[in-house]
Amino acid sequence: MKQLPLRPNVCMLVFNREKKLFLGERHGEPGVWQFPQGGVEPELSPEENVIKELNEELGAGPDKFKVVKKLACTHEYEWKEPPEYARRRWRGQSQTFWLVEFVGQDSDIDLKRFEPELMSWRWCTPAEVRCLAEPKRLPGYLKALKEFEEFQGL
Repeated sequence: MKQLPLRPNVCMLVFNREKKLFLGERHGEPGVWQFPQGGVEPELSPEENVIKELNEELGAGPDKFKVVKKLACTHEYEWKEPPEYARRRWRGQSQTFWLVEFVGQDSDIDLKRFEPELMSWRWCTPAEVRCLAEPKRLPGYLKALKEFEEFQGL
């Protein structure tokens, strides 16, 4: 039997003027904190996928985000129990990480603008992300956080 592929995924480290990172709490899963992320649509460029996902998850217009760079790190993982949308299609995800500057105001963020994926959010230091991020996501975040800190001179 052929093994299912990994789903291509973009994961964004969104930072504000204070060099803090956006962390969202998953809708319906209290205490599960993560960076915005989402599946890649093949007809869009990587940067277009980044902006599309941020617009959908944060509810802020595409003009509120500036893609700064694709980070060097990647992360692959397999699901123990695939979500419904992934069953018989993918066995897990292959993530690329992107550094994105949020150029809007906090009031531009509207988690309920589209189908909510996040129920709350906060700006965090990298140290706070390391403490708050869902443990199963943290291994993939660590190299990305290091790249962010180097980029910001932290």
